[in-house]
Amino acid sequence: MIHLYMNKLINATVAEGDTMNYHSFVNGKPDPNEVRELMETVPFFADRRLILIRDSGWFKGHNSFSEAIEAIPPTTVLLFVESDVDKTSDLFKAVKEHGYVSEINGLSEEDLRLFIGSTFKKHGLGISASCADYLLERVGADMNVLTMEMDKLAAFCKGQGEVKASDVKRITTPVTEGQIFAMMDCIVNNERAKAIELYGELLGTQESPLRILYMLTNNFYSFYKVMALADSGISADEIATRLSMRPFVVKKFLRQKKRWTLSKVLNAVEDGNDMERRVKSGDLEEHMAAEMFLFKYTTA
Repeated sequence: MIHLYMNKLINATVAEGDTMNYHSFVNGKPDPNEVRELMETVPFFADRRLILIRDSGWFKGHNSFSEAIEAIPPTTVLLFVESDVDKTSDLFKAVKEHGYVSEINGLSEEDLRLFIGSTFKKHGLGISASCADYLLERVGADMNVLTMEMDKLAAFCKGQGEVKASDVKRITTPVTEGQIFAMMDCIVNNERAKAIELYGELLGTQESPLRILYMLTNNFYSFYKVMALADSGISADEIATRLSMRPFVVKKFLRQKKRWTLSKVLNAVEDGNDMERRVKSGDLEEHMAAEMFLFKYTTA
């Protein structure tokens, strides 16, 4: 999101390729005097001059550059992109008073859906809410990864009008967490062959059997907590807030709740933890541990 909005601001301020009116200071403390001189320079055959400063380290403690912010000319756009900011610093206060501060901490589930929908709409494609959720589950919410995967989907689905779940499955590269969720689906739905196939795919990505077992156990523990709260009458949205989980993940667990009892889910958590302990103590080989877990909780 930082890259997205940064680029939008740059493109809206200066023309592409305009090196006369665009200046960037990236990953290092710029010379304040050089920045001041650029700020006061009239744009060259353009309405605006843009100065990009990234990770300057200026937003900690006292910085005399705050005085320059107060006198910034209307023809200059000064864009700071910072990952470490002290909101009590003089410079932050000056920027907040004379400019605009945007704190970007990631998108909510609803905003992610809107982002996915609007991105595909630009390519003349639609996508359902359930398919958008499947895409997020499969590739994760990292904006860079998500954008790359959507670009691949848009190219593949060009002209067909809508992105379907089968397209997402065929074209996108799943992250480990997405594969673990898919494995858990197979276990809960008693689909051993599919679970083993996904397990083999994860091994092919160099994931260790012990890590796969660990992540499965963690997911079952999350499943257990969701079920317990739901049985107490807590709503899905409130569960998501309490457990810091994405609402679509909570709703997925709640749909699976009909297939498993609370005690069975707890048994899976305890078995997973026990097998992990046995592997670490040398009593059980990690491949055997992961496969025992899969075979115990599915049937052929």
